[in-house]
Amino acid sequence: MIKINLLPPDKKLEKKEVTQTPSRKFLTTLILVVLITLAALVAITSYLTYANEELKKQSNNNKALIGQLQRNLQDIKKYESLNASIEKKSNLIETLRKHQNVPVRILDEISAILPEGVWLTNLSYKDNEVILEGYAFTNLDIVSYIENFKKSPFISEPYLNESKYDEINKIQVYKFKLNFKVKV
Repeated sequence: MIKINLLPPDKKLEKKEVTQTPSRKFLTTLILVVLITLAALVAITSYLTYANEELKKQSNNNKALIGQLQRNLQDIKKYESLNASIEKKSNLIETLRKHQNVPVRILDEISAILPEGVWLTNLSYKDNEVILEGYAFTNLDIVSYIENFKKSPFISEPYLNESKYDEINKIQVYKFKLNFKVKV
């Protein structure tokens, strides 16, 4: 094919540079910004998804650890209550062992210091305190009995609560009530 140049020889065909118009530059910049933003959003989303998964794993591990610690705490409470129960029983046994001969000692001491003319009708013992009720022919017999209590190393704080005149089978007697503490 034959080419014919119709242009004058001094004007050569110059290649025109393609210049971008301002709207084209703006559009290119906008697309570039959108692509960078999308890439950043994808990266942030990926990071947050990874961080969320890690936090879920850590949360599950913490829940398992809390469950284990709660079981351990229940075991500890059970052992503490068992230990307290054993200690309470041990203290009770020790108290019983310490006080097992007290009633015998009380009766022995009361009968040993009992003067003639005095007899007992009731004896009660609670919390190291003894209450005696009985009769005597005279008030001097009652006073003698209380003096004997004061001399005993096993008995403390004898106190005469009541002494009054009474008659039993037409015999004049004095009814008395006294209390004292036992030294354990």
